[in-house]
Amino acid sequence: MITIDWNAVTDEAAALLSDYIKINTTNPPGNEREAALFLKDILQKEGIDVRIYEPVPGRANLLAILPGETRYPPMVLLNHMDVVPVEQEKWDVDPFGGVVQDGYIYGRGSIDMKGTAVAELMALLLLARTGVTLQRPVVFLATADEETGGAYGVKWMMDHERHLKEVGFVLNEGGNIIVNDTGDVSHYEISTAQKVVCQFALKARGPAGHGSMPLQNGSNVKLVRALHNLVEWETPFIIIPLVREYFASLGSTTSGDSRQGHPDIAAALTDHSFARQFTANPHYNALVRNTLTPTILKAGHKVNVIPSDAEATFDCRLLPGTPCTDFLEELRSRLRETGAEVMPIGDSIKETAVPSPTDHECYQAICRMAEHYHPGCVVTPTLITGATDSRFFRNAGIPCYDFSPFRLTRDDLLLIHGHNERLSLDNLAFGVRFMFEMVARLAATPAQPYL
Repeated sequence: MITIDWNAVTDEAAALLSDYIKINTTNPPGNEREAALFLKDILQKEGIDVRIYEPVPGRANLLAILPGETRYPPMVLLNHMDVVPVEQEKWDVDPFGGVVQDGYIYGRGSIDMKGTAVAELMALLLLARTGVTLQRPVVFLATADEETGGAYGVKWMMDHERHLKEVGFVLNEGGNIIVNDTGDVSHYEISTAQKVVCQFALKARGPAGHGSMPLQNGSNVKLVRALHNLVEWETPFIIIPLVREYFASLGSTTSGDSRQGHPDIAAALTDHSFARQFTANPHYNALVRNTLTPTILKAGHKVNVIPSDAEATFDCRLLPGTPCTDFLEELRSRLRETGAEVMPIGDSIKETAVPSPTDHECYQAICRMAEHYHPGCVVTPTLITGATDSRFFRNAGIPCYDFSPFRLTRDDLLLIHGHNERLSLDNLAFGVRFMFEMVARLAATPAQPYL
C-alpha cells in the first residue's frame, strides 16, 4: 500500500500555486515562456522527461512524459498557462501576488486554470515519487494561448507533434463538483462536448456623404437594419441528447418549482410561459439553442460624415450537429434584403463538436471517484457553452473529458475571469488528492494498491 503524507503534499501544492500565480501570463501578450521554464525546473528535478516548444518568441508550450508500458495509448493531462487580463484597481489584493489569506489562495488563474494545472502536476510528481508501474504513459501538456483561440498552443502542438493525434484520451478543464446553497455537494458535472465557435463579420457598404443629407442606402442604415433583424431573431430550440440528459439529471437533485420542466425539457419548452422563464437564465438559454451575440461595432470617423463602410462582429456558438456553413447560409438568407454581407472569421467554420462517449474509462473513473467521496451523488455529462482547447483533440477524434476536481458554488464559478479570483486551500487539498487517485486508477497497473 502506498503511503502519502497528504498534509505535506498540500503544503507543497499551495506553495507551487502561489509561485505560479506570481508569473504574469496575461494574454495578450501571454509570456508563457517564463511559466514553462518554472514548470520545467520542477519536473526536471524529479527526473521527468520534459521539453519546451516556442512557436514565437515569448510564447511557449511544455510537454512532459511519464513513460509507461505500451499496452495502452497515452493519457493527456491538459492545462493552459495563460490567463485573462485584470482590472487591478478592482481587486482587494495583488492579482499576481499569489496571496494566501483567510484560507484562500488569491490570484488570476487560481481557478482558471493554474489551480487545476497544479493538481495535474502533483499527480505526475506523486506517480513518479511512488514508483507506480504505469500501464500507459501519462502526458502533462501545458499550453499557451488558450484564452485567445489556441493558435500558438494546442493547435500548434498538434500540427507539429503528430503523436498528439494518437493519444488515448484527454483530461482538461470545464466541469466541476457543484455545491448548493446549503454548502452540500449537489452533483458532478463532466463536460463531454462544447458548442462550436462560429464567428463572423457583418459588413455594409454605401455611398459616403454629408451628415446633413441622410442616405437611405448608407452603410450605417443598412447595418442597423441587419442588426435589428438578427438581435430580434429568436433561434429555434434544439434539444440534443446530451442537454436532455443534463436537465433530467439536474431534476433529480432538486425539488419543487426549481425542477419544473427538467425531466423532459423538450416538452416543457413547448409551453411559452415556461420557455420565457427558462430562457431568462443566460446559461440555460445557451444550452438549448444556437446563439449569436454582437460584440464589436465599427463605423464612421467624424460626426458630420456619412461613412462608406460599417461593420459589426458577431460571436456565434452552435450546438453539436449544426454545421457552421449551414448556419451562415441561413443568416445570408435572412439578411439578403438588407444589403449587408456575412463574412466568416477565422477557421472555426471547419470545427466539429461530436460529444465524447460517457461509457469511456475516463468518464467512468470520475464516476467511481464521485461515488468514493460522495456516495450516491449525481454525475452528469454537460455541454460547455464556451470553448476550451479540448475542441482541437475532439476534432481529431480523441475523447476529451473536461473536469476539475474542485467543489465550487455558483458564486465561486462567477470568479472565473472576475475580480478577486481565488481557490480555497481545502479545495486545493481535495483536488490534488482526487486528481492523483483518479489518474492512478487510469494509468497504473491494476494489481497495484494505490488508494
